[in-house]
Amino acid sequence: MNAALRRRGHQVDEIWAENLGRRIQHGNLHYLLELPRTYVREVRKACQQQTYDVIELNQPHAYLASRDHKNQQRSGVFVNRSHGHETRSEEQLQPWRNKLGVSANRGLRRLLSRAIGRLLDRQWQSIAKSADGIVVSCSDDAEFLNTRYGVPKDRVGCITQGVPQIFLDQPVAAMTSERLHRVIYIGQLAFFKAPQVIAESINLILRRNTNATMTWVCGRPHHQQAMQMLNEDIRNRVSFVDWMDQTQLQQHLDTHGTFLFPSYFEGFGKAPLEAMARGLCVTATDVGGMKDYIKDGVSGRLAPPGRADLIANAALQVMNDERYGIKISKAARATAEEHTWDRCAADVEAFYRHLLTAKLKTGP
Repeated sequence: MNAALRRRGHQVDEIWAENLGRRIQHGNLHYLLELPRTYVREVRKACQQQTYDVIELNQPHAYLASRDHKNQQRSGVFVNRSHGHETRSEEQLQPWRNKLGVSANRGLRRLLSRAIGRLLDRQWQSIAKSADGIVVSCSDDAEFLNTRYGVPKDRVGCITQGVPQIFLDQPVAAMTSERLHRVIYIGQLAFFKAPQVIAESINLILRRNTNATMTWVCGRPHHQQAMQMLNEDIRNRVSFVDWMDQTQLQQHLDTHGTFLFPSYFEGFGKAPLEAMARGLCVTATDVGGMKDYIKDGVSGRLAPPGRADLIANAALQVMNDERYGIKISKAARATAEEHTWDRCAADVEAFYRHLLTAKLKTGP
């Protein structure tokens, strides 16, 4: 995003986490207890050197910096950015944990987790009131900020993430029946990614389409665990691949035609959009950004979360109909071409200008 804003002629200064220093090593406690004050310090230092039209910090840990911005009566706007609303994530995932009998934590860890959740909620309540605007990546998060925290809709910018240019630079390989039968999934083996649903979907697809094969991309330490979730009779048609760089990933995508992404929750979901940029036919759950950028039956397929049967059915409808697959492939590429970082930069610039205009009318 910052590079795209610079291409539009803006000066963009950055504060990187690795340069902030930390005393608290526990990740969540660092974010909740230490980082808020660190943000205040660093923003004050930057503002002593430069007057900014926009100050943007990620996640609700910027709540103290947002308050300080108001107290200092700076002329610019303070914007918070969320890449996936943590409170909404927990509220959306908990019913699935209950249904599947999965406990996120036990004993003391559960108590600590609840305390962290309450602190995080208070930080969101604070920054929802003090920030001039909040940028999110999907309409689910925008709606949640409005209904849960009372953030006016005109203070929320729903701006999607961009597709890395490397996925758009090269022409897309022709979609064929052979490509459609090659299925791929890319994602960590985390609960919110619904790995059991992925496995069930693969079991159904490969049993019903004997020509289909599957590539599962995740960290090498998780390959054995993922394999154990698959039915024995289809394991020889599934390959496991470790993480790779974007150049290798593009080459891998170009040899596949069907992309699965059945998450329970996503703040955006960039992997399906990258796959669409390479012309793959995506079947995803209708959560997060996927429900915003995929038009079901046109540029991809959408299914309810947790329904491996419906996910498999939707994918197979495309895999077994080459003409349908070609149509979706072309629409998927066209959709991805609309989501460049330059487009995102133009959208966020327009949102910044909207906030600046509003602040000029109301004052600091």
